[in-house]
Parts: sequence; structure tokens; C-alpha cells
Amino acid sequence: MVIISQNPIDNVIIGVIATFFLVFVADKVIEKAIKLSNNLGISQIFIGLTVISIGTSLPEITTHVVASLDIVRGNIDPFIASATVLGTNIGSDIVQQNLIIGIVGLLGVIHVSKSFLRRDFLIMILSAALLLLFALDKEISRIEGAVLFFGYILYLWFLGLGERKKHNVRKKANLERMDKKDIWKDLAYIGIGIVIIVASAEYILRIAEFFVERYHIGGSLIGILTIGIATALPELTTSITAILRGASSISIGTLVGSNITNPMFALGLGAMISSYEVPRPIIVFDLPVKIITAIIIMWFLWKNKMLTKKTAIAMITMYVAYILVRMRYFPVDT
Repeated sequence: MVIISQNPIDNVIIGVIATFFLVFVADKVIEKAIKLSNNLGISQIFIGLTVISIGTSLPEITTHVVASLDIVRGNIDPFIASATVLGTNIGSDIVQQNLIIGIVGLLGVIHVSKSFLRRDFLIMILSAALLLLFALDKEISRIEGAVLFFGYILYLWFLGLGERKKHNVRKKANLERMDKKDIWKDLAYIGIGIVIIVASAEYILRIAEFFVERYHIGGSLIGILTIGIATALPELTTSITAILRGASSISIGTLVGSNITNPMFALGLGAMISSYEVPRPIIVFDLPVKIITAIIIMWFLWKNKMLTKKTAIAMITMYVAYILVRMRYFPVDT
């Protein structure tokens, strides 16, 4: 459990330090991930979709589990807790999908294959659509949470199956030349790095809560504006670092993978524990925006097979417009 100061100045200093660790360690994690992907014959897109996306989604996963356990124990108001974690989850996804991919697109060139769009990007859209379908009755039940959770496990299984077939020959050749101790060292380095990234993001989101809680706005809006943005910081730093290192596949794979991990694994696991009450703004605005903008982005990528600067600017503009409308017309949960 992260404990922060009640002094605003102290929290600003801690936030700056946490952000530094977030950026610095992310750089080292990406360096090791690229090395592993090259030496083990594993594609960068697979690394981004699985290991890094799950690792950088740990803040959302942890938030869901902690909130759900508190709901079951009766330690927190179920509606407030549900609204906050759902806002955090969906807010983080929209930040990644529109703002971060847009920023990454301005910093470097991202090429995507149509097979990636047909499989992973489409699954990202379908997972959001399924979540919206489940939320229409203003509740995500335990059974619906199980459908999301085990659907994600099935997706990982198919992803891993395809990767093994595709890279089996190269993997065997490289393993003969590579010391297995080096592999375990790199894996341990990545694991420790992800822990530090998550801890840094945890401090940042707690500090964000400290500065926003006093204004008494809706729990889902707090999640979207502060916690959702804070929990997207690991994806932001790892993606920007990857694109600057020329590993654009890891960058886009991390962001799309995280947008599949959050609604299916993190939210599904939390709903399996306690079920969630869904506030109206998430049903009528947040999820539709997430789905519609994702379809627009997919159309841009399908047409150009890459993320152009104009598309990146359009994505960032969509995010800014979303935030302004959300604050103006949906500030309170009902």
C-alpha cells in the first residue's frame, strides 16, 4: 500500500521523482525486450502484445482487484468503487488508443500489417463492444466478468500458438548460440523493471488522487481524468522509448495489447470477484467514444498501412475533444 504525504509540495517532489524512474527504467526494459526478441526469435509485436502489455497493465489490474475485494468486504461504497475503477480502466484505454498512439505517431513512423489489424486491432474493438453490451443493464455480473477473463486467456493461447509456429526454426538456431543464463538475467531484469515502473505509476496515481479528491466530482470522471492517465504512463513511456529506439512494433503492440488486457483481463478479473455497477456516462459516452474512435483509427491504418502525421494529429484532437465534452456534459455519475 502506497502512503503519500499530506503536504502538496512534498507530493509534487515525489511525483517528479516517480516520473523520472518511470522513464529511466522503461528505457532499460525496452532495451532488454528488444534483445530477447532478437535472440529468441520472438517477434517484437508478440513481445508488445503479451509480456510488456500485461506488465504495464499491472496498475489497472491491481486497482481492480483491490477495489473488488473492498466491495466484497463491505469496506467501500460499491457504486463509487465501481465507477472509479471502470473510469480508470476505460480512461486509460482511451488515453492509449488516441493520445499516446497519436504522440508516438508524431515521434516516429509506425507501419502496421493488415493481418495485425484483422486480428489484434479488431479484437481490441470487439472487446470494447462486448463490454458495452454487458454494461447496458448498468451492471457487469460475475458471469460476464468470467466471459471477459477467459476470453482473454483464449486469445493469449491462440497468440502463443501462432508465434511458436512462426518462429520455431529461428528460436532453435539462436538458442544454440546464446547462453541460457543470459536469457534468465534479461528476463529477471525485465521483471524487476516492470515492478519499478508499476510502483512509480502507483505513486503518481495516488498523488493525482490527493489533488483531485477535494473537488467532489464523479468517481468515473476522477478515474478518466487522473487515475486513468496516470495508469497509462507505463504504456506512454515504454511506447515512446520503443519508437525512439526504432522498435515501432513493440510500441504499437504494447498499446493495442494493453487495450485488450485492460477490459478483458483486468476488468474481467475484478468483475469475477465482486461484479460492478456501471454509471450512465460510461454507457452513453465513454464506451461509444472508445469504439467509434477505434474504428476510425483502424480505417486510417488500413488505408495507409502506416500511421501518418495527419492521422496522429487527428487522434490527439479526438482525445482533447472527448475530454472537453466529458467534463462539460458528464461531470457527475448517475
